Amino acid sequence: MSAFRVAVVDAFGPAYGHIDAFAAVGGEVVQVQSTPGLPFGVEPVDAARFAQVLVHDGELDALAARLEGVVAVLPGRETGVELADALSEKLGLPTNGTELSAARRDKYVQIETLRARGVPAMRQLRTGDESELHSWHAQLGGVAVVKPLRSYWGDGVSFCNSPDESVVALRRLRGSGTIHGEPIEQVVAQEYLVGTEYILNTVSSRGVHHLTDAWRTERITANGVRDLVVAQVLLRSDEPPVPELAAYGRQVLDALGIRHGAAHLEIKLTPDGPRLIEAGARMSGLPYYTDRLLGEGQLEWIVDAYARPDRFRTRAGRAYQRRHAFAWAALVAPAAGRLVRYRALDRIRELESFRDLTVLLEPGAPITPTTYDRGYPATLTLEHPVDAVLQRDLNTVRYLDGAGMYEIA
Repeated sequence: MSAFRVAVVDAFGPAYGHIDAFAAVGGEVVQVQSTPGLPFGVEPVDAARFAQVLVHDGELDALAARLEGVVAVLPGRETGVELADALSEKLGLPTNGTELSAARRDKYVQIETLRARGVPAMRQLRTGDESELHSWHAQLGGVAVVKPLRSYWGDGVSFCNSPDESVVALRRLRGSGTIHGEPIEQVVAQEYLVGTEYILNTVSSRGVHHLTDAWRTERITANGVRDLVVAQVLLRSDEPPVPELAAYGRQVLDALGIRHGAAHLEIKLTPDGPRLIEAGARMSGLPYYTDRLLGEGQLEWIVDAYARPDRFRTRAGRAYQRRHAFAWAALVAPAAGRLVRYRALDRIRELESFRDLTVLLEPGAPITPTTYDRGYPATLTLEHPVDAVLQRDLNTVRYLDGAGMYEIA
């Protein structure tokens, strides 16, 4: 019999790893599904691995009553953030509370909350009015980013060079809705921030924040997308600008009321300093490699935060130690049709730092141009003791990828 139970809201995808992480210290996980149907974009998981599976039907009190005895309620993915806030608050458990739940999910409210609390933040507008959007972009000048208020995976994001393009993006979003099938009445338009984008993954306990891992993103312009992510490179905890970003990240966490659990922060380092792109009050979507590369990652720190808070506080703030240079990378499909074959995967496998390759789109399948984070035809990982070798191989991947990689009928 387990020593304790925790509830994870929407423990799908990477969050499914909570089962083994808590089991390692004697705990078991209750799956709380936030909607009667599966959340968009997730694959079913083995329900038998959970201590119990509950489905939220809109009756919060009834659901909370069935969770009596759990020691924590936490979100597994973005769709579970608000329900986890509400359940943990109602049950009197460690909670980020519901007062700032909207700031942790709505991209516009998030940035305005930072600004109201004195944290440097980008310029932005929330609107559903075409004239207002056109005038705001004209006054802004330069590039604007137009996107849904509530979405993820980069879906629906448009980089607009002119006010007219921003209006077109608004019309397109109103006509299509979000990837969850929700209608879009308003969008958020934000200034395009110039600089390298970084990812910080953190875990907090009682307001004490710990940086578990930091990454630099590499991006290209392709298929009409200005900043398509093609790689994430694991950084050492002491290399610039990680300390500067971590200090800014702690301000963000405090402003958004993230006192407990995991967070995923996307931050650009601009000429004026760090600026938040967006924050998720949940674990990262790429936790698979950190335990081997760092000894532990977000999942292990989440366990300590909820099940062993004294141990968490004793160790929090220690710099993580990266064992090797490491990067995750993706290929980018250039055209639509039927994929006949890849022409240069063997050359990628021959790279000195190559570790593994996952083909997501097999020959014979329909292929479309990659425009967002779920459209990669293949992903790979690279690892090497020397940073320069890893970076050389990343550059070689970009050279090999492109129109010449794909035979498309």
